[in-house]
Amino acid sequence: MDKGIVVIKKNGEAEPYSREKVIHSMQRVGVPQELQEKALQHIEEKLHGEVSTHEVFTHILEFLEKKDTKSSLKFNLRQAVFELGPTGFPFERFLARIFTHEGYKTIVDVPMRGECVTHEIDLVLEKDGKKEIVEAKFHNQQIGKTDVQVMLYMYARYLDVKVKNDISDVWVITNTKLTTDAISYARCKNMKILAWNYPEEKSLQAFVESPKMYPVTILPSLTLGEKQRLLQNNIILSCDLLDHSENDLIDKYQLDPGRLTEALSGAHTICK
Repeated sequence: MDKGIVVIKKNGEAEPYSREKVIHSMQRVGVPQELQEKALQHIEEKLHGEVSTHEVFTHILEFLEKKDTKSSLKFNLRQAVFELGPTGFPFERFLARIFTHEGYKTIVDVPMRGECVTHEIDLVLEKDGKKEIVEAKFHNQQIGKTDVQVMLYMYARYLDVKVKNDISDVWVITNTKLTTDAISYARCKNMKILAWNYPEEKSLQAFVESPKMYPVTILPSLTLGEKQRLLQNNIILSCDLLDHSENDLIDKYQLDPGRLTEALSGAHTICK
């Protein structure tokens, strides 16, 4: 029973609490069915009246951290991607690692001469003789969506560099949602787009989860400062930690030994 719970979304809109949405969010990260009902009982005991989406998220995560470590780490993926900020450069390198895993040659932060001006291209992809350019539109917060203006300027950029650099396709990839007009324009111009929940069958979320390319920021035991030091030294993925000795990580990147032990345990869990 929902007890008349009303959820206030980040944009200020209110909607009735939905068990189905909570179940779907747990199914997405592989929470065993037998735990889903227990999780619902746990969070519904905590929620009353008007609550924020953050409160709902916190109570789900609280339960999963005690009952299912792997699911709790995956459940925190979206926030982990936001923590790749505050600049967009780690997000670009994160995408490059995933595309490399998919068989592409990748170069980040490329000056590219067009017919009219020189452009800074976030990411250049090459595979099977085709070259593509990517705009990595990173947002620090979940509020707001990537709008049609991004599609307009990226398509104009593509038209300027296309012939001179033999570019076959253009991408816009964002860690937020897209407006309806942004999707419509991208479809009309045959642009490739990837957002947190779009396209449904191969969203950014699925793009990350399918090859288990989880960012190092997903590990909750590390402080924000420790995560930033790792990112600055090109340790982008959780699995990257497993390629280094504990002593190396402690000495080079000033990681707390106790927090590192917990982080390595999480990395082993999520990279299996």
